[in-house]
Amino acid sequence: MNRHKTSQSTKYNSDALSIWRTKLKNVKHGLLPSSSNDRPNPLVTESLVIASVFSPGAVCALERSTGRLVWRREVLGFCGAAVYGFDGKLFAKSSHTLYALNPNSGEVLWTFCPYGPSGETMYSEPAGHKQSVFIGDRRGILHCLDARTGRTLWRRRTNKAKNGDVNSTPIISSGLVIVGTNADKAVAYDAETGELAWVRKVDGPSAKGPLLFQRFAAILTDSIYLLESRSGRVVRKFSWQGNGIRGATSTPRTIAGILEGKWPPAEETQLVGVDKSQIRYSVVHKCWGGAIRYARDMNLVYLSDLEHIRAFDPNDGRSVFDIRLGEKRPEFVGPVEVTKKIIYALTGVGHVYALHHPQV
Repeated sequence: MNRHKTSQSTKYNSDALSIWRTKLKNVKHGLLPSSSNDRPNPLVTESLVIASVFSPGAVCALERSTGRLVWRREVLGFCGAAVYGFDGKLFAKSSHTLYALNPNSGEVLWTFCPYGPSGETMYSEPAGHKQSVFIGDRRGILHCLDARTGRTLWRRRTNKAKNGDVNSTPIISSGLVIVGTNADKAVAYDAETGELAWVRKVDGPSAKGPLLFQRFAAILTDSIYLLESRSGRVVRKFSWQGNGIRGATSTPRTIAGILEGKWPPAEETQLVGVDKSQIRYSVVHKCWGGAIRYARDMNLVYLSDLEHIRAFDPNDGRSVFDIRLGEKRPEFVGPVEVTKKIIYALTGVGHVYALHHPQV
């Protein structure tokens, strides 16, 4: 296993890479404080850059080429960590309602609000398969909805624990929809019928992930479990003594993750990588840990933190470059999207960036 402190990476200022920058209006807190998955915020489509603004809750669509605001859709309550494109629709959510939107106009096509428009009853994010959308709630229920109409096709109670929330984002593998729960269990159901396929006990609450990794379902607690998707059998478990996984992302050869670290936090982040058989690396970087995600276009892992976007090699944890946003005061950066050699990012105060990707 490769275990060391990182070397210096190439440093850039966002001003030198800027294509455009747009300041969204009426933003108090642009980013959800924590995310249950590694989806980008903003989401980039062929013509739009679509940001999920935490507070006041809103979805904002910008013209991809210029950053000009195209439409804005306000939601009741706090908006989720990201928007999700599926079945020709855009799915956004508040703390209690799932919205299906027309991506071109922001028009609301249907909503799903199982417990009424008050309180915080849904932390899970939606996932789609065929013509169904799956989402969990804080009562431990997994819902299967018709993506065309929002009609409930089936719903299942995943556990009977007092703290049994389904806060994770479902994944679909081998015809099964798989979720982690706060009841220290991962559960799988037949995606079409809702028939229970398996239940797997894990070593703690699983609010992050799960991830699809090669042919496995990766369940995230403080540990990383690799399960056979079809049977739920544990293939490997990776743990870190006195530490746990804060966030992780799946790459073709590894799962890259960041560890929680010490309390109070310090400007030091431990990046780890595992494959199906071993911990491949553990590298300490001098930075504040934030959102982590892999972008296939450049085959790099991106770590967004306080006023920086950093890129790493997913196979050894080596630092590749570091972009500092050219703002007068520090602001947190959300999980970035990278496509066609452009980096798109949203910050906590509501700046949306389009940046040329450094050559690597």
